[in-house]
Amino acid sequence: MIEIKKGTEPKELLEYRQQKFASYADMPADVKKKVIKSLLLEQGHLCAYCMSRINADDGKHKTTIEHCTPQSATTEKERLDYKNMVAVCWGNRDAHSNDDKSCDAKRGTLKDVQQNMKKINVLDGSTLSDIKYRSDGTIYSDNMEVDEDLNVRLNLNCEARRLKECRLQALRSLHRNITLKYPNKTAPKGYYQKLLDHYMEQREMKEPYSGILIDWLKIHIR
Repeated sequence: MIEIKKGTEPKELLEYRQQKFASYADMPADVKKKVIKSLLLEQGHLCAYCMSRINADDGKHKTTIEHCTPQSATTEKERLDYKNMVAVCWGNRDAHSNDDKSCDAKRGTLKDVQQNMKKINVLDGSTLSDIKYRSDGTIYSDNMEVDEDLNVRLNLNCEARRLKECRLQALRSLHRNITLKYPNKTAPKGYYQKLLDHYMEQREMKEPYSGILIDWLKIHIR
């Protein structure tokens, strides 16, 4: 999970919000499509939470709008606030068991009073600093509140979605590329820094699960 930098809201959303009876629930399909497109560009086509690939028009990688502060805790005006919106994956929301859901799909199964994040805010990088990854791809934190957000509210180690395996595969791919570049020897820290800068600076199409890659590189640069 990495910080999301918000940009300017789409003019279509601004114009719709200024209408007298505007509401998120009644947002026209064309306006919602513009909002999702804008959010995807901000996030490099990655889910704000699990960091899987998402695309607006791809049935396999469905995208929906998530409110960082839950709709149940906001006013109608706040529900249309672009600064409170991020794009997220489908989260296996069609699954029969809530244990098989993740991201906002999992969060939405909780009681209203439990939906608010204890600590994590993807729009504030300082709240993500305690997130860690194990060698098997598990995402966790020694901070109890952060870990609760990761595993209770978002279920980011969801077995049904094989999220741990996906992160591990991404990390192994990074390791293979480094080995190809520097066979039979340890890569210099300067190369790790170059890779880190690359992942940090990606914009339009970020590398899926790049959170674990960034974390691994930072550890090896220290």
